[in-house]
Order: sequence, then C-alpha cells, then structure tokens
Amino acid sequence: MFSITIIGCKKDKLDVNETKDYFEVTEKPQTDLAGGAMHLMLKPDGTADITLGGDVSYRGTYKISGSKIKVKTDQDSGSYTFEIISESQIKSKDYGTLLKLKE
Repeated sequence: MFSITIIGCKKDKLDVNETKDYFEVTEKPQTDLAGGAMHLMLKPDGTADITLGGDVSYRGTYKISGSKIKVKTDQDSGSYTFEIISESQIKSKDYGTLLKLKE
C-alpha cells in the first residue's frame, strides 16, 4: 500500500514576473507641491523603489511571503510591510494606505 503525505506549503499571493507599479488610492486631488502619493515599484530581480509621499524615492529589496510584502531600504526607518489584498491591491501595514496596481 502506498501512503501519501501532503505537505502544506504557503503559496505566495503575488508573483512578480514583470515590473509592477502600485500607487496610493486617493479620494481627493493633491493641492500642495510638497505632498504626493505613496508609490511602490516591485521589479522581478527583487529590487524595489518606494516613495512615501513627496518626490523622494528610496531603493531597496523586497521579499514576498504568503500575503505579505516586506520592503527593506537603507534610508529612513528601513523597513515597510504591505498586505497583499489581491493581484491589483496592496495595503501598507505601517500607514494604512491602500495602493492599486497601475494598469
């Protein structure tokens, strides 16, 4: 008799086979030049660019584990976590900001 053992593995909810740009979903238009929307760019090589608002972007790396994206940079606080809601939406765990994939 054969015995089959199923080993559960956590499937990542997001595959990055091409560059993915996620932009903050805003209800109102930006009125000042210093402000800006949060932006996260994920590249297939494991690098990421993150803009928290304004015009300063930080380069870093990311890892996807299940329904979480962890972005690490050398600048600022150095670490940001996003929850994967769907292929087209993620949410910042640090700021509560919803971001949507640019189509």
